[in-house]
Amino acid sequence: MKKTQVALAALALVASTAALADGVKLYGTADVSFANDSTGTYFAGQGNNAGSIFGITGSEDLGSGMKAAFTLESGIRFADGTFTNGGYGGAAFAGLFNRQANLAIGNDTVTVKLGQQISTFVDATLTGLAGTTGNAGFVPALARVTGSLGGTGTANLGGADGATTTAFFYADLVSASVNLGGATITGQTQVGSKNNAGVSKGTYSAASITGSVAGINLAAAMMNDETAAGVKGSVYTVGGNTEVSGVTLRGSYGSGSSDGYDGSGYALGADYSLSDALAVGYTYAKSNYTVGTFAAAAPGSQNTIGLKYSLSKRTFTYATFSSFGEASSLANNAGSGAAVKSVTSIGVAHSF
Repeated sequence: MKKTQVALAALALVASTAALADGVKLYGTADVSFANDSTGTYFAGQGNNAGSIFGITGSEDLGSGMKAAFTLESGIRFADGTFTNGGYGGAAFAGLFNRQANLAIGNDTVTVKLGQQISTFVDATLTGLAGTTGNAGFVPALARVTGSLGGTGTANLGGADGATTTAFFYADLVSASVNLGGATITGQTQVGSKNNAGVSKGTYSAASITGSVAGINLAAAMMNDETAAGVKGSVYTVGGNTEVSGVTLRGSYGSGSSDGYDGSGYALGADYSLSDALAVGYTYAKSNYTVGTFAAAAPGSQNTIGLKYSLSKRTFTYATFSSFGEASSLANNAGSGAAVKSVTSIGVAHSF
């Protein structure tokens, strides 16, 4: 019996290795940290810098310049091994691949993608936000720049899909991207009036354009969403980053409106490598969204400073400190779940 079990295990290993050898790859990041705020110290296992994820991706050459590709991606909480940090929310919708589950087909010019995906609006906005401060910097900055992405969801970046997605990832998407001489234009729309549990959802659409001009990486994006209850919102952003004398400068501006609020926000940041291994970064963000649901979250201002030390090409340690101009729940501090004035985190991340 034991010999049979060993033989079956060996056969399964050979089969899985053969499958992965044909253009399929595993990837991911383990990002764990300890965070401290006014509510105490907690274990932040879903990532305060790079984010804890794992995924499977692969592609096939179809000939004539065409190819097909898929992505399956999950968010993981290393504190307890549960699925989190993803697109679907709520126990009824928790799934293995809670961030991305999509299939794409196209060529170097046009690509069509179907399934759960990251919002192209969020993806483009991060052009002017992402830096050394990582999630601790750009997650709260994104909230301030975008006004909680339209203000039509919850204060925790909720989306329009009947409380079953966040505004980072959306289910039931059809997107198309066109590459025109270095500039990429992407459009997305959500299909269907109900989610996979039969719950009525709102509508979502977004568009973005990204590219580089004279050494400056630029992005512009917009999104419209409407909740199942009929609350509508629209947000527009522009941003970019560039390197000047070894310093990476970045910034983003957004404005939006919905039923009950209007406002704008911006973020500025800089990153500098002190040595081959050590980098420092800073992010400042401020919001003027002061009407409606978003006002209850006290968006205000944010200062974040971070240090990142590379132990190898795939492993680094980090420390970040964020302070807020008001007691705010708009921080990357899901461990405490409370409005705080400051958050400190120390962690390590390893990618594979």
